[in-house]
Amino acid sequence: MDFSQTAKSEQNDQQAAQDHRSVSEYQDTAYNSQSFAPQRPRPERGFLRRMMTSGKPFSFSQTTDSITIYGLDDLAPSEMAEGERGSKPMYWTETQLIGESLSGWSQVYVLIAGIANVCLMGLLPLFYVICLIGLFLGKGGVVFGWNDGWSDIFIGLTLYATLPCLIIHLHSRVLNAGYVFVAPFLRAKRVFELNRTTGMVTLFKKNKPFFTHPFIEFDCVLMSSPTQQGFLNYSLTLIHRYRDYSVGVPISGSMGANHKVIEYLRFWNMVQRYMDISQPLPDILVLEPARQHDPTTIAYDKEHNRNPRYWRDMTDKEFKQKMDEIEKAQKNTPVTGKPIDIFEASNTMVNKKHNRNKKK
Repeated sequence: MDFSQTAKSEQNDQQAAQDHRSVSEYQDTAYNSQSFAPQRPRPERGFLRRMMTSGKPFSFSQTTDSITIYGLDDLAPSEMAEGERGSKPMYWTETQLIGESLSGWSQVYVLIAGIANVCLMGLLPLFYVICLIGLFLGKGGVVFGWNDGWSDIFIGLTLYATLPCLIIHLHSRVLNAGYVFVAPFLRAKRVFELNRTTGMVTLFKKNKPFFTHPFIEFDCVLMSSPTQQGFLNYSLTLIHRYRDYSVGVPISGSMGANHKVIEYLRFWNMVQRYMDISQPLPDILVLEPARQHDPTTIAYDKEHNRNPRYWRDMTDKEFKQKMDEIEKAQKNTPVTGKPIDIFEASNTMVNKKHNRNKKK
């Protein structure tokens, strides 16, 4: 008998049992591509709406297993394990996809932490080497050199440069791991929230909800703007179809702005799959712990005998190789499924109405 495999199996069973402690409940407003009410026709577009929807539109469609690896490959299994041990909340769970941005003070903190890391990894070791060379190669020997001023330089460098940089570096590490309380002025600002269980999309302004509407009421548009170098920056934005808001919901921040158009279409495919309660969650590392809390995904994983720790048990090297394999394999597979006409009721909705009429 292979005891390592038995132990691993028992660990997976325990993990699955632990994850089943709470299961999400879908609300009536949740988006279901198999059952939805037909949407009203688009109103006549004014100047503002024409400007906001002047990009490339992405329609609703049946989803596929296609994913974009950009943004997802930033999180490795080792980092995921650290987050689980520290109970740090994830930005993407079985209920919410949350988009955040740094506040002004947070940006200053990140800049200071970056400078501290550069000093610790490069500049300070170089200065210490110079000090040691000067100390050992001095004409009067080590003792004379130490008493002749090198001690002041060494101690000053340690107290006023190395120690502060080390404190800042350690604080940033434990802060990122979720082990310490985040000061209010350092907290990230919430930008948007996509909620799978309610089917709602919320845009925030100054950390307060600005508007909330059903997911199906938004049009997805790929915006583009030229850079000073002549390249295009992209942003995938949800525009509310029936209100003339001056802003949309920028959902592709985690991806970055400089990828191929097809990658943003893959991201839109993932977002639709995430919001669609008739489909399991996208099979990605960041959502793996959430799979055992989502009813549709639980049934899917049980039917397909999916290992609940498929991604998390990989090494970082194995994970990178898998991401590369997925990127190559997807070049020959369709990004999305058949288009969905959201202005016509789905067959399931029509059948439900027909059955209700028959009962009457």
